[in-house]
Amino acid sequence: MTTSSKNISLCIAQINYNSSNIQAHVERIKDIISENRECDLIIFPELMLHGHPSFERPEGFLFRKMKVVFRSVSEELYRFVKQQDARVIIGELKRRGDRYYNVATYADRETIQSYVKTHVHWTENFIPGNEIKSFDTPLGRIGINICYDAAFMEVWRVLALTGALVIVNISAVPRHFPVHYMWRRMAGAALFNEVFVVYANRPGKLFSGHSAVFDPQGERMVSAGENETILHASLNLDRVEDWRKAEPIMENRRPLLYRRIGLRLHSQGDELFLKRAETEPLKRWPQAAEGGG
Repeated sequence: MTTSSKNISLCIAQINYNSSNIQAHVERIKDIISENRECDLIIFPELMLHGHPSFERPEGFLFRKMKVVFRSVSEELYRFVKQQDARVIIGELKRRGDRYYNVATYADRETIQSYVKTHVHWTENFIPGNEIKSFDTPLGRIGINICYDAAFMEVWRVLALTGALVIVNISAVPRHFPVHYMWRRMAGAALFNEVFVVYANRPGKLFSGHSAVFDPQGERMVSAGENETILHASLNLDRVEDWRKAEPIMENRRPLLYRRIGLRLHSQGDELFLKRAETEPLKRWPQAAEGGG
Protein backbone atom coordinates (compact mmCIF):
# COMPACT_ATOMS: atom_id res chain seq x y z
CA MET A 1 0.00 0.00 0.00
CA THR A 2 1.43 3.36 -1.03
CA THR A 3 0.38 6.57 0.64
CA SER A 4 0.85 10.25 -0.16
CA SER A 5 1.35 12.35 2.95
CA LYS A 6 -1.13 14.89 1.58
CA ASN A 7 -3.92 12.55 0.49
CA ILE A 8 -5.77 9.95 2.52
CA SER A 9 -8.25 7.46 1.12
CA LEU A 10 -10.87 6.38 3.64
CA CYS A 11 -13.19 3.41 3.92
CA ILE A 12 -16.01 3.67 6.46
CA ALA A 13 -17.63 0.31 7.14
CA GLN A 14 -21.14 1.22 8.27
CA ILE A 15 -22.14 -2.24 9.42
CA ASN A 16 -23.95 -3.65 12.43
CA TYR A 17 -22.92 -6.24 14.97
CA ASN A 18 -23.99 -9.87 14.61
CA SER A 19 -24.41 -11.27 18.11
CA SER A 20 -25.77 -14.61 16.94
CA ASN A 21 -22.47 -15.78 15.43
CA ILE A 22 -19.36 -13.98 16.63
CA GLN A 23 -16.98 -15.95 14.43
CA ALA A 24 -19.00 -15.18 11.30
CA HIS A 25 -19.06 -11.55 12.37
CA VAL A 26 -15.28 -11.44 12.76
CA GLU A 27 -14.85 -13.10 9.37
CA ARG A 28 -17.07 -10.45 7.83
CA ILE A 29 -14.90 -7.73 9.35
CA LYS A 30 -11.84 -9.47 7.92
CA ASP A 31 -13.44 -9.66 4.48
CA ILE A 32 -14.14 -5.92 4.53
CA ILE A 33 -10.54 -5.22 5.52
CA SER A 34 -9.20 -7.53 2.81
CA GLU A 35 -11.45 -6.04 0.12
CA ASN A 36 -10.53 -2.48 1.06
CA ARG A 37 -6.89 -2.91 2.07
CA GLU A 38 -5.78 -0.48 -0.64
CA CYS A 39 -7.50 2.30 1.29
CA ASP A 40 -5.20 4.20 3.62
CA LEU A 41 -7.56 3.87 6.59
CA ILE A 42 -10.51 1.56 7.26
CA ILE A 43 -12.91 2.65 10.01
CA PHE A 44 -15.53 0.62 11.87
CA PRO A 45 -18.13 2.03 14.34
CA GLU A 46 -18.23 1.95 18.13
CA LEU A 47 -18.09 -1.45 19.89
CA MET A 48 -18.15 -3.19 16.53
CA LEU A 49 -15.89 -6.07 17.49
CA HIS A 50 -17.68 -7.36 20.59
CA GLY A 51 -21.08 -5.66 20.60
CA HIS A 52 -22.79 -3.23 22.97
CA PRO A 53 -23.67 -4.50 26.48
CA SER A 54 -26.86 -2.41 26.56
CA PHE A 55 -28.33 -4.42 23.70
CA GLU A 56 -27.43 -7.93 24.81
CA ARG A 57 -30.09 -9.92 26.65
CA PRO A 58 -30.20 -10.97 29.40
CA GLU A 59 -28.57 -7.89 30.95
CA GLY A 60 -24.88 -8.44 31.55
CA PHE A 61 -24.66 -11.38 29.14
CA LEU A 62 -21.94 -9.73 27.04
CA PHE A 63 -19.82 -9.08 30.11
CA ARG A 64 -19.98 -12.79 30.96
CA LYS A 65 -19.03 -13.73 27.40
CA MET A 66 -16.04 -11.39 27.57
CA LYS A 67 -14.61 -13.54 30.36
CA VAL A 68 -14.74 -16.87 28.54
CA VAL A 69 -15.46 -16.43 24.83
CA PHE A 70 -14.03 -13.19 23.50
CA ARG A 71 -10.55 -13.11 24.98
CA SER A 72 -8.79 -13.94 21.72
CA VAL A 73 -11.02 -12.07 19.27
CA SER A 74 -9.06 -8.83 19.43
CA GLU A 75 -5.67 -10.51 19.05
CA GLU A 76 -6.96 -12.50 16.09
CA LEU A 77 -8.07 -9.33 14.34
CA TYR A 78 -4.81 -7.49 15.11
CA ARG A 79 -2.83 -10.33 13.53
CA PHE A 80 -5.01 -10.22 10.44
CA VAL A 81 -4.59 -6.45 10.07
CA LYS A 82 -0.82 -6.89 10.26
CA GLN A 83 -0.88 -9.67 7.65
CA GLN A 84 -2.94 -7.51 5.32
CA ASP A 85 -0.68 -4.48 5.85
CA ALA A 86 -3.85 -2.49 6.54
CA ARG A 87 -4.63 0.44 8.84
CA VAL A 88 -7.80 0.04 10.86
CA ILE A 89 -9.75 1.89 13.55
CA ILE A 90 -12.34 -0.25 15.29
CA GLY A 91 -14.49 -0.01 18.41
CA GLU A 92 -14.15 -2.81 20.94
CA LEU A 93 -14.73 -3.76 24.55
CA LYS A 94 -11.76 -4.19 26.88
CA ARG A 95 -11.82 -5.93 30.24
CA ARG A 96 -9.53 -5.59 33.23
CA GLY A 97 -10.77 -7.73 36.06
CA ASP A 98 -14.40 -6.74 36.55
CA ARG A 99 -13.88 -3.32 34.95
CA TYR A 100 -14.97 -2.77 31.35
CA TYR A 101 -13.84 -0.07 28.97
CA ASN A 102 -15.29 1.28 25.72
CA VAL A 103 -12.25 1.48 23.46
CA ALA A 104 -11.27 2.69 20.00
CA THR A 105 -8.23 0.82 18.71
CA TYR A 106 -5.93 1.76 15.86
CA ALA A 107 -3.96 -1.15 14.39
CA ASP A 108 -1.49 -1.42 11.54
CA ARG A 109 1.55 -3.52 10.64
CA GLU A 110 3.75 -1.87 13.26
CA THR A 111 1.60 -0.78 16.17
CA ILE A 112 -1.59 -1.14 18.20
CA GLN A 113 -2.84 2.00 19.96
CA SER A 114 -6.00 2.42 22.01
CA TYR A 115 -8.14 5.24 23.31
CA VAL A 116 -10.63 4.74 26.16
CA LYS A 117 -13.90 6.68 25.92
CA THR A 118 -13.59 9.57 28.35
CA HIS A 119 -17.21 10.77 28.48
CA VAL A 120 -19.36 7.79 29.33
CA HIS A 121 -23.07 8.26 28.63
CA TRP A 122 -25.30 8.05 31.70
CA THR A 123 -26.99 4.95 30.25
CA GLU A 124 -23.69 3.03 30.09
CA ASN A 125 -21.66 1.18 32.71
CA PHE A 126 -18.13 1.63 31.41
CA ILE A 127 -15.12 2.95 33.30
CA PRO A 128 -14.18 6.30 31.71
CA GLY A 129 -10.70 6.95 30.39
CA ASN A 130 -8.55 9.77 31.70
CA GLU A 131 -6.75 10.89 28.56
CA ILE A 132 -7.77 12.59 25.34
CA LYS A 133 -5.35 11.25 22.77
CA SER A 134 -4.59 11.01 19.10
CA PHE A 135 -2.92 8.17 17.20
CA ASP A 136 0.51 8.52 15.60
CA THR A 137 0.23 6.83 12.21
CA PRO A 138 2.08 6.75 8.87
CA LEU A 139 -0.73 9.05 7.65
CA GLY A 140 0.07 11.65 10.29
CA ARG A 141 -1.59 12.21 13.63
CA ILE A 142 -5.25 11.15 13.70
CA GLY A 143 -7.57 12.26 16.49
CA ILE A 144 -10.18 9.89 17.88
CA ASN A 145 -13.25 10.14 20.07
CA ILE A 146 -16.22 7.91 20.75
CA CYS A 147 -19.93 8.73 20.46
CA TYR A 148 -20.88 10.90 23.48
CA ASP A 149 -17.36 12.38 23.56
CA ALA A 150 -18.44 14.39 20.53
CA ALA A 151 -20.85 16.46 22.65
CA PHE A 152 -17.90 18.15 24.37
CA MET A 153 -16.26 20.88 22.30
CA GLU A 154 -13.13 20.72 24.45
CA VAL A 155 -12.38 17.20 23.19
CA TRP A 156 -12.23 18.36 19.59
CA ARG A 157 -10.07 21.37 20.37
CA VAL A 158 -7.57 19.36 22.40
CA LEU A 159 -7.26 16.83 19.57
CA ALA A 160 -6.74 19.61 17.04
CA LEU A 161 -4.07 21.14 19.26
CA THR A 162 -2.19 17.82 19.32
CA GLY A 163 -1.67 18.27 15.59
CA ALA A 164 -4.44 16.03 14.27
CA LEU A 165 -5.69 17.21 10.88
CA VAL A 166 -8.25 14.39 10.77
CA ILE A 167 -10.47 13.55 13.74
CA VAL A 168 -12.57 10.38 13.74
CA ASN A 169 -15.71 9.85 15.79
CA ILE A 170 -16.91 6.25 15.99
CA SER A 171 -20.46 5.94 17.29
CA ALA A 172 -23.48 3.83 18.11
CA VAL A 173 -25.99 6.68 18.06
CA PRO A 174 -29.54 5.37 18.58
CA ARG A 175 -32.21 5.76 15.93
CA HIS A 176 -34.33 8.16 18.01
CA PHE A 177 -31.53 10.75 18.18
CA PRO A 178 -31.86 13.20 15.25
CA VAL A 179 -29.39 12.62 12.43
CA HIS A 180 -29.31 16.30 11.49
CA TYR A 181 -28.25 17.11 15.05
CA MET A 182 -25.26 14.75 14.85
CA TRP A 183 -24.31 16.15 11.45
CA ARG A 184 -24.45 19.71 12.82
CA ARG A 185 -22.24 18.66 15.71
CA MET A 186 -19.68 17.12 13.35
CA ALA A 187 -19.80 20.05 10.96
CA GLY A 188 -19.27 22.49 13.83
CA ALA A 189 -16.30 20.50 15.11
CA ALA A 190 -14.74 20.53 11.65
CA LEU A 191 -15.34 24.25 11.09
CA PHE A 192 -14.25 25.56 14.49
CA ASN A 193 -11.10 23.43 14.53
CA GLU A 194 -10.36 23.55 10.78
CA VAL A 195 -9.93 19.79 10.46
CA PHE A 196 -11.51 16.92 8.57
CA VAL A 197 -14.10 15.10 10.68
CA VAL A 198 -15.08 11.50 10.01
CA TYR A 199 -18.29 10.19 11.58
CA ALA A 200 -18.71 6.39 11.56
CA ASN A 201 -22.02 5.28 13.05
CA ARG A 202 -23.77 1.93 13.33
CA PRO A 203 -26.90 1.21 11.26
CA GLY A 204 -29.70 -1.25 11.94
CA LYS A 205 -32.98 -1.39 13.81
CA LEU A 206 -31.61 0.38 16.87
CA PHE A 207 -29.07 2.78 15.36
CA SER A 208 -29.29 5.63 12.88
CA GLY A 209 -26.34 5.09 10.53
CA HIS A 210 -25.78 8.18 8.31
CA SER A 211 -22.00 8.10 8.60
CA ALA A 212 -20.41 11.11 6.94
CA VAL A 213 -17.23 13.07 6.27
CA PHE A 214 -16.92 16.84 6.74
CA ASP A 215 -14.23 19.12 5.35
CA PRO A 216 -12.36 21.84 7.30
CA GLN A 217 -15.04 24.38 6.38
CA GLY A 218 -17.75 22.18 7.84
CA GLU A 219 -19.18 21.10 4.49
CA ARG A 220 -20.42 17.54 4.18
CA MET A 221 -18.35 15.74 1.54
CA VAL A 222 -19.97 12.29 1.49
CA SER A 223 -22.61 10.58 3.57
CA ALA A 224 -24.47 7.31 3.94
CA GLY A 225 -28.10 6.50 4.58
CA GLU A 226 -29.57 4.41 7.39
CA ASN A 227 -28.69 0.97 6.00
CA GLU A 228 -25.47 -1.00 5.96
CA THR A 229 -22.99 0.25 3.37
CA ILE A 230 -19.31 0.81 2.64
CA LEU A 231 -18.55 4.51 2.27
CA HIS A 232 -15.42 5.87 0.60
CA ALA A 233 -13.86 9.33 0.70
CA SER A 234 -10.60 11.01 -0.27
CA LEU A 235 -9.09 13.68 1.97
CA ASN A 236 -6.58 16.21 0.64
CA LEU A 237 -4.76 17.51 3.71
CA ASP A 238 -3.63 20.59 1.77
CA ARG A 239 -7.18 21.84 2.25
CA VAL A 240 -6.56 22.08 5.99
CA GLU A 241 -3.42 24.14 5.51
CA ASP A 242 -5.02 26.35 2.85
CA TRP A 243 -8.07 27.11 5.00
CA ARG A 244 -5.97 27.79 8.08
CA LYS A 245 -4.00 30.35 6.07
CA ALA A 246 -7.24 31.96 4.87
CA GLU A 247 -8.70 32.08 8.38
CA PRO A 248 -5.91 31.69 10.98
CA ILE A 249 -7.84 30.64 14.08
CA MET A 250 -5.32 28.58 16.01
CA GLU A 251 -2.53 31.13 16.04
CA ASN A 252 -4.89 33.87 17.22
CA ARG A 253 -6.25 31.98 20.21
CA ARG A 254 -6.00 33.64 23.65
CA PRO A 255 -5.90 30.67 26.03
CA LEU A 256 -5.65 32.72 29.20
CA LEU A 257 -9.10 34.10 28.55
CA TYR A 258 -10.52 30.59 28.48
CA ARG A 259 -9.40 29.45 31.95
CA ARG A 260 -12.98 28.95 33.08
CA ILE A 261 -13.35 26.06 30.62
CA GLY A 262 -11.01 24.00 32.76
CA LEU A 263 -12.99 24.57 35.95
CA ARG A 264 -15.98 22.78 37.42
CA LEU A 265 -19.40 24.34 36.99
CA HIS A 266 -20.62 26.52 39.88
CA SER A 267 -17.74 25.66 42.18
CA GLN A 268 -17.14 28.20 44.95
CA GLY A 269 -13.44 27.37 45.01
CA ASP A 270 -13.17 27.93 41.29
CA GLU A 271 -14.92 31.27 41.59
CA LEU A 272 -12.38 32.37 44.23
CA PHE A 273 -9.55 31.27 41.96
CA LEU A 274 -10.91 33.28 39.05
CA LYS A 275 -11.45 36.41 41.16
CA ARG A 276 -7.91 36.18 42.48
CA ALA A 277 -6.54 35.72 38.98
CA GLU A 278 -8.56 38.64 37.64
CA THR A 279 -7.31 41.03 40.36
CA GLU A 280 -3.65 40.23 39.72
CA PRO A 281 -3.53 39.39 36.00
CA LEU A 282 -0.26 41.09 35.12
CA LYS A 283 1.59 40.03 38.25
CA ARG A 284 0.74 36.35 37.99
CA TRP A 285 0.48 36.03 34.22
CA PRO A 286 2.47 38.84 32.54
CA GLN A 287 1.40 37.70 29.09
CA ALA A 288 -2.29 38.10 29.98
CA ALA A 289 -2.32 41.67 28.69
CA GLU A 290 -1.73 40.29 25.21
CA GLY A 291 -3.83 37.18 25.62
CA GLY A 292 -0.94 34.78 26.14
CA GLY A 293 0.05 31.89 24.01
